[in-house]
Amino acid sequence: MRVARLALVLALAATAFVGCGPQIPPMGSYATVSGQVTDAANNAPIPGAVVTINSVLNATTDANGSFRIQPVPGGPWDVQISASNYTTIVLSPAPLAAGEQRSLPVQLTHT
Repeated sequence: MRVARLALVLALAATAFVGCGPQIPPMGSYATVSGQVTDAANNAPIPGAVVTINSVLNATTDANGSFRIQPVPGGPWDVQISASNYTTIVLSPAPLAAGEQRSLPVQLTHT
């Protein structure tokens, strides 16, 4: 009987806390970031570059140096772009608006 009572109390407590955590914003609150990573010296695309947004979201550029990341939460954000034999850069562009589609062309220099 004691175990059943404890189980009931725990179930009621768990039910009370459901929904108290951080909520996921609705899809309209997100933005899309896309662009192309190129070599600053000759404007050639850089395939295999890694683009990371807010230290969590990432994409690898394709053969044309292009990338696309979605969904990205609106508001302030930072982006890091790195590729082998190139200097890594970190940018803090203007905040993203909900539903925005931002183009981010990036040029990297050789190390």
